[in-house]
Amino acid sequence: MRHLLSSVSLVVWAYFVAMQLWLLALAIGSAVVLRRQRRQQLFGRTEDMLTSHLAPPVSIVVPAYNEAAGIVESIKSMSMVSYPRFEIVVANDGSTDDTLQKLIEAFDLYPVPYPLRTNIRTERVRQVYKSRQPIPLTVVDKENGGRADALNAAINAARYPYVLATDADVIIDGAALVHAMRLVSEDRKRVVGVGGNVRPINGCRLAYGHVVDPRVPDRIIERYQLLEYVRSFVASRPAWSAINGLPILSGAFGIWRRDVVVAVGGYTPGHLGEDLDLTMRAHRYLRDAGQDYRLVYSPAAVVWTEVPPTRKILRRQRIRWHRGLMTAVRDFRSTTFNPRHGTIGMVTWPSMVLFEYLAPIVEFCGWLAIPLALLTGAVPWLTAAAFFVLAILAGAITSLVALLLDERFGYFNDPRETLKLLTTVFVENLGVRQLTVWWRIRAMFGGRSTHQWGDMERRGVARLARSA
Repeated sequence: MRHLLSSVSLVVWAYFVAMQLWLLALAIGSAVVLRRQRRQQLFGRTEDMLTSHLAPPVSIVVPAYNEAAGIVESIKSMSMVSYPRFEIVVANDGSTDDTLQKLIEAFDLYPVPYPLRTNIRTERVRQVYKSRQPIPLTVVDKENGGRADALNAAINAARYPYVLATDADVIIDGAALVHAMRLVSEDRKRVVGVGGNVRPINGCRLAYGHVVDPRVPDRIIERYQLLEYVRSFVASRPAWSAINGLPILSGAFGIWRRDVVVAVGGYTPGHLGEDLDLTMRAHRYLRDAGQDYRLVYSPAAVVWTEVPPTRKILRRQRIRWHRGLMTAVRDFRSTTFNPRHGTIGMVTWPSMVLFEYLAPIVEFCGWLAIPLALLTGAVPWLTAAAFFVLAILAGAITSLVALLLDERFGYFNDPRETLKLLTTVFVENLGVRQLTVWWRIRAMFGGRSTHQWGDMERRGVARLARSA
């Protein structure tokens, strides 16, 4: 028994250190890529896209379900992005609140006999509206079918060859489209998708539909998520993008070539991780077709989103996310270590399974095995303390590297803001992390499912602006 406990404890510690070293390797790779991109941008002419009618036009597609709290402010913000040709297509997914009425009143909408494509099957569309204001806005009112179904309906109504899938509760940075579509313009033949940099809006000051004063939230649960976003985006996705192994184009900001989305059948209705699912299906489809393609990431294409401000809402979100990952692991098992799928099959997806899907299982086993090993003497206390410090330091170094990479974007320059983030680096492993692991374990064992995609209980960007 003591030998078993000692072995399990050693495996858990080794796994945690290996995971942190893997994340550190991604962060170092991202640093190299970001440095190279910065040199390239010095000689770029990004501003020329603001006046060029040759810039690829983009349809911003927005699913909306019970988004009355902030839908008007979000659409106003989207209408002010700096880009030559774009339109906004909102799909009202059978909202039970006054989301549609607020849109009608704010943008002077009127019904039109709009011919919709049926490339992707969706729930019945009840009416299409256009705006009398000088805003390129189309609203599709449809029966409820979930977030993926609403996105598919908006994509059917989209006029342009590129679609930006986003959310109704976000603020898109004014230059985000320019930065993202620059990557398309530079390699239009191969680039079929561009992911953006998602950042928490909690605690920030807003004015006129834009974030004018980025701030680090005061609450630890929100700061923990900010740190997660920095690690997930700035400290890993540039490296994945460089080897064409991006596992996901975030649902908050993901630009797709429309014909690719249609070819794979659109977003999967009912999937709890529809952005991950679409990205992986696109990889598989393009690999199987033998196409030379690229899915890339633009760290300068920033979108701001509200993250869960309470433990209850965060628990609901993490359970939903992990169930989406569980479905993806089952659906793409044939991709794992499949040399025909290149980097995505040999590196990206195996690492997702090993360090995302299995992580809560291994860590939970450690919670049970290590205390028993200490109590029975299977592991010396001094050895356990050394391994614990090593694991904490490995995680802290990864987070610190991520914050250093994020520094070049200049969001948090105040020393007090920096101190908040540095404190979070060492505090996150003392409670908040363990809660998220437990929620992911709960997701694996079923229970009450969270299928309703619009249940974030958002305060809305207008209220966030006032509270900040």
